[in-house]
Amino acid sequence: MAHLKKNTRGAVPGLAVHFERKTDHHTNKEIDVSKSYLNQDLMADGSDMLSRFNERLNDVYCMKRDDVKALATWIVTLPEELAEAPYEQQSAFFEATTNFLNDRYGQENAVAAVVHYDETTPHLHYAFVPVVFDVKKSRYKVSAKEVLTRHDLQTFHEDLDQHLKKVLPFYEQGILNHKTLPFENVAEIKKYNDQFNALKKELADVEENIRAKQAVLKITDQALMEVDLAEKQIDDFKQALSKNLFGKTVLKPDDLDRFKNVLATMKKATLQSQHETEELKQTLGQVKAQLAAVQEDYQKLKAAHQTLQADQREKQKMDYVMRDMLKNDYGVDKLSLTDVEARYVLYKLDHEELTQNKKEAQSWLKTLTTAREDPDTKIAPSRSDWGIEQVKALINRIIELMRDIFK
Repeated sequence: MAHLKKNTRGAVPGLAVHFERKTDHHTNKEIDVSKSYLNQDLMADGSDMLSRFNERLNDVYCMKRDDVKALATWIVTLPEELAEAPYEQQSAFFEATTNFLNDRYGQENAVAAVVHYDETTPHLHYAFVPVVFDVKKSRYKVSAKEVLTRHDLQTFHEDLDQHLKKVLPFYEQGILNHKTLPFENVAEIKKYNDQFNALKKELADVEENIRAKQAVLKITDQALMEVDLAEKQIDDFKQALSKNLFGKTVLKPDDLDRFKNVLATMKKATLQSQHETEELKQTLGQVKAQLAAVQEDYQKLKAAHQTLQADQREKQKMDYVMRDMLKNDYGVDKLSLTDVEARYVLYKLDHEELTQNKKEAQSWLKTLTTAREDPDTKIAPSRSDWGIEQVKALINRIIELMRDIFK
């Protein structure tokens, strides 16, 4: 429910327009302007996002390169458990989240904290300049790489979750999504996520293909219209020549020459257009057939996409059930990511889903060993020891097999 993005300087003006609703012409069709009055600016200090950004950059060192990630943005979405909560509780959730982000990244680096209630799901846009102290040069500098480290991103959700549970008495379920899923479902959820992303890309390719086919159809229709126009011009010219005065046709030599030239040009153009039209008609038929096939594929992909989304919602419900059972029946408030990964390895061993890859087996051993040494692990020591011995034996078998192959 929280998503990070790193942005260059060039992206900041556009982000400011979206965050602060500086236009009434929104490309996002989900924005309901009738609800925009509910939006909150949690940094209401009389300035705007762009001014704060420029002011902070003036205070610190930033490399003069267009590709430097000078602004980071978190989008934090309201959890489902608070979807029907009073406005005051929702507002408190976003204020507590903003306080957490200020503490984590430095309030002096924050340039925007805006809550949007006028879209499908309420969410917070939090923007900040990623600043660290450069010890060697004794100055503050912009460095997204040093601020948003792998460790920061790995611990972010759990840290935010614990903070919110501590300061909000009405907040119980938590924001963590799949880190406490039933152990055997971790790989399955990852598979669904991969399929979901692949489908999104395939849908985008199909839509691009449809737009290309429509462009060809438009060109074909234009060519047919030009043929009709050429024929009409000839008919109009002939009709003008048929006008007479006292029963005699009025036709001057210059008119005759002009008529011959125009008629010859029109005849040549018409013959060429007729030839092109026949080819275009064939192409048109082929394109229409391809377009129908593409649209059929699009509908199938769309249906598969919706099925995956429904499956993910069911997994989220199961996630809640398992967390509720762990907390209320077994007194386990949370499971660390280390525990979850170790349990996944144990599941593989229990069901004899053994790898034949030495490197993967060694990663299993490291995972189990790390969990065994964790003082907060919920896995029984005897079960961890059994798993470690099983993986060690597996590694030895793989090594022996490789020796036999290369004898």
